[in-house]
Amino acid sequence: MKMRILAVDTSQPRGSVALLREDGRIESVRLERSASHLVELSKTVSALLSPKRSPSLGVDRVAIVTGPGSFTGLRIGMAYVKGLYAVGGIDLVTMTSLELLASQASPAGLPLASMIDARKDEVYAAFYTPGGLATSIAPRAVSPGEFLAALPLSPAVFIGSGAVRYRSDVERVFGRHARFPGENEHDPDTNLLCRLAEDLAPLAPEEVVALEPYYIRPSDVKLKPLRSVRAYDRS
Repeated sequence: MKMRILAVDTSQPRGSVALLREDGRIESVRLERSASHLVELSKTVSALLSPKRSPSLGVDRVAIVTGPGSFTGLRIGMAYVKGLYAVGGIDLVTMTSLELLASQASPAGLPLASMIDARKDEVYAAFYTPGGLATSIAPRAVSPGEFLAALPLSPAVFIGSGAVRYRSDVERVFGRHARFPGENEHDPDTNLLCRLAEDLAPLAPEEVVALEPYYIRPSDVKLKPLRSVRAYDRS
């Protein structure tokens, strides 16, 4: 019997939640409000796990997108998932938003440039080798021009809100070498995260305690020191 897996992403302006059921079906919901609203997230998860939709309220594993993305949204999502872990002791697995975007585009068989709009004329970006999650350029917050200048001038897939916003810059530099997913495929996909979560190694209890949102750059407000457990260093 398959695991029941709950996937949560609050890294984007509007978050999303997905549930993989024992029969292999996935149901997903995009939050109606900003990902920063804890009440909306809680209500959405409760609705997915309601007895009317499933004979069992429990889940075997929870997958959380650790960031980068919305600072407030990430803190809300992380706090909520840690609460689920504290109550149920369920397996917890993580993936960054940049990794998840690259995984969505990996069937193309080309190098993958994940770009998330970070505002302030910057993107959160990383460059991945074809068919895997190994990085050629590690995640960073950088100007679009600087990131694009560091990439090899060869065919590649560009995905994410940053690729949408700065598409003209990408096309100016890469021309016919640039590939883009469909219009509605630039947000991290919690449906796919449910599938990938089956093969991710659960965090140890001490790793869950140390887990923090993966911001890449500090926010405008003073934050306590942050620790990111296995944020993107996948061998």
